[in-house]
Amino acid sequence: MLLRRSFSLLIIASLFAGTVSAQSKQVVKIGAIYPMSGSASFLGIPEERALKMKVDEINKAGGVNGKTLEVIVYDTEGNSNKAAQQLRRLAESDKVDIIFGPSSSGESLATIGLSNELKIPQIAHGGTEQIIKPTTKWVFNSLAVDRVALSYVLSYFKQKGVKSLALMTSADGYGQSGKNVLQQLLPGTDIKIATAEEFNRTDADMTAQVLRAKQSGADAMLVWSALPAPTIIARNAQAVGYDKPIFVGYGAASNELVEKAGAAGEGLYISSFRLLAPGSLPESDPVRPVTVRLYADYVKRYGEPPANFAQHSHDAVLILEAALKKIPGPVTRDNLRDAIEKVDVIGTNGHFRFSPTDHGGLDSTSQPLVMLRWVKGKWQIAP
Repeated sequence: MLLRRSFSLLIIASLFAGTVSAQSKQVVKIGAIYPMSGSASFLGIPEERALKMKVDEINKAGGVNGKTLEVIVYDTEGNSNKAAQQLRRLAESDKVDIIFGPSSSGESLATIGLSNELKIPQIAHGGTEQIIKPTTKWVFNSLAVDRVALSYVLSYFKQKGVKSLALMTSADGYGQSGKNVLQQLLPGTDIKIATAEEFNRTDADMTAQVLRAKQSGADAMLVWSALPAPTIIARNAQAVGYDKPIFVGYGAASNELVEKAGAAGEGLYISSFRLLAPGSLPESDPVRPVTVRLYADYVKRYGEPPANFAQHSHDAVLILEAALKKIPGPVTRDNLRDAIEKVDVIGTNGHFRFSPTDHGGLDSTSQPLVMLRWVKGKWQIAP
């Protein structure tokens, strides 16, 4: 009788061990929706690369709590409708556990309602605060939104005595959200908008808008648009003899900005993520170590420096990794969402501190941005 009982207990123990083993080998599936083709591929390609690089690193180290990560990437072609279609495909057909992306504000805004409908965690990579305000149950973000970024820019303008702006914004989600947020923030400053100009991000010429900016007499120009528009504005400004400082928003923070601007890029300012100039960061910068490591790892793997956008997907992986460390058992969409709300981790975009009421995780105390200036072929920390 004792022998039979012992044998039964052994079977139960074996079954339990098998269950634990199966749980520990769970594969957590990441579904990414990035523009891998078309005019916005400059966003998607580095994001996909950084995502796969960081996932490979984690898997080679044994995963997270014994769980390995799998990546599925679908092309949005830079189209909002396509982004929504690909998100549904990942959530319903591929049964992924979490969505990364899309890469732009417009695409992100077109998908966040669907993520909430399908009840799947999403870490978007967009710049408009409408992605996370108001807070919705399933949507998070992996970079500073425009309110945080513009607060930083205005604090820099205050230090430098800028009193008036020629505002140049693209007529898309990113540009218009930035314009609206800036108008909300300005009453708390002594800075005025001398002229506000709009354009389509892919317009071939903005000379008319630049001339009006010049005629306004504003102390500086602020360009709030993703590429390629800022490069064209810089060239147009040089052509008409615009001689005031030009500041570009972080949505265009890329070497491509100055490479395509040519000589017109000299002296451009950009409110940027640190990845654009990791060698210029002071040793005291708490975000420096993770930024320098991402830069070095990317160059080693791909043979070229990473575009700034690489850090959005990289940080999304760090957020996911930190969340998975809080889940000892099987991962579900529900407990993964709950865990993300408790994440506190330093990424290349700053110090993330998520909560049930803050799905952006970054504010002015998170040190998300630095001001850079292009001087003699090199990005430098602006004085």
